[in-house]
Amino acid sequence: MAWFSRVPVVDVTKDNFKELWPTMLVALKTATFVAVDLELSGLGNRRKLNTPSVDDRYKSLAGVARSRAVLSIGLSCFKLNNVDEDGPLVLPFTTQTFNLTLLCSEEYVVEPISLKFLVDHGFDFNVQYSQGAPYHRGADQNGEAPQSVRQLFSELVCSRVPLILHNGLVDLVFLYQSFYTELPSTLGSFLADLSEMFPAGIFDTKCITDFHIRMPASYLEYVFRRSQRENAVHQSKEQPHVTLTFPAYPPHMACVEYRDCCLPDTLLNTTQSTTVIPYCEQYGAHGTCPKGVKCSLSHDPDIIIDQEDWVKAKKKRRRDRKKKKGNKTEDEGQDKTEHLVSMETDDGRDVTSVDGTDSVSSDGQTHTDQSDGGTDNVVAKTRVGCHRAGFDAFMTGFAMATMVCKLGKLCGETDSFTTKFQLEEFVNRVYLSGKDFPLQIARSAFAKPSNNHKAKLQRLQFGGTSYQ
Repeated sequence: MAWFSRVPVVDVTKDNFKELWPTMLVALKTATFVAVDLELSGLGNRRKLNTPSVDDRYKSLAGVARSRAVLSIGLSCFKLNNVDEDGPLVLPFTTQTFNLTLLCSEEYVVEPISLKFLVDHGFDFNVQYSQGAPYHRGADQNGEAPQSVRQLFSELVCSRVPLILHNGLVDLVFLYQSFYTELPSTLGSFLADLSEMFPAGIFDTKCITDFHIRMPASYLEYVFRRSQRENAVHQSKEQPHVTLTFPAYPPHMACVEYRDCCLPDTLLNTTQSTTVIPYCEQYGAHGTCPKGVKCSLSHDPDIIIDQEDWVKAKKKRRRDRKKKKGNKTEDEGQDKTEHLVSMETDDGRDVTSVDGTDSVSSDGQTHTDQSDGGTDNVVAKTRVGCHRAGFDAFMTGFAMATMVCKLGKLCGETDSFTTKFQLEEFVNRVYLSGKDFPLQIARSAFAKPSNNHKAKLQRLQFGGTSYQ
């Protein structure tokens, strides 16, 4: 289904890790691609992470990964089912999503700003400290448990499926140091290692958004919501779109949490509300706000997208009027009566509003602080708890699926996901903050894979596991 109102996320802790191990293993081994997201205890000095030298960025990140911890990891496995080549392209996926709560067994640094952000968005540290699945950083140790987080990551590497991330450089460094082996000393060796660990390729949805799709914003929540809205509209118009099927988990599975992501009821309406709902422009542009959940303005992505689309439509109407009237001013020759103007927005909706009014579309959901039903100063807040590794991984994977539908071209039967949809232009390119070019993941003629990686990969290839 292209329209989905909630997403099942399986919460995995040390208490149910062994019980859920077969389910996670099957999901990984049958996936077409796997999306990953991490929640971390800190990122260190932000200036060092954005230094102009990419090599220096890597060295700073490596130091951070050796001293900080992964608090949770989200895995969202997307399996592509049979594609009907007749009619518009429809990509049917079966999706399973897991949220693993972790507890590093070694000392690690925690940063108040990171912890406050997680608490504000629903992260439960009581659960983490009491039920987090244990893991250690760096190289393998003797006596490793055969069913562990480290072994799960090894299974991901051995599955040889594409890895999907959003703004993924930090995630890649932490994944390597936390669940694989010791990081190499140079960026060149790190990139060479990654190219061998993930031969099917690494995709960064933020990189694709910024360099190819060029949405007004590229933070994850925004990219997901606009992709979800566009996908629903495309289905209604019988255009290429993605459909999802989720496992039918039994009601007694208490570890399954359903995350709400219902689309506005008014999404396909041709007549939109003219209620003005102010939103936080800082959050709308970057996905962050210094006031956090205490901000009095809306952080709701539907309101942000609706207003962006309305403003874009209004500017186009003005340009069209100027072209029509030539050198005359807007005031000259304007009709004395208001009239309706219909336009199509970025997501394909037909937005019809009253010409000449400075209003903004409102969403059709019920999370508005609206008491009298129609005042000019309505404030809506986004739902608390959006930032969880499991659901963030799902958002990343769904965004990638819609990008494949939009940018890819189906070219017959082949085992390679990248080749099947002609995605060579987008693979192995990771977003770099502040740069107008991505980081390419490839083996350089001047850098060799690290010895730690070669030894680890050899154990995985010939032993099936690092712990036999």
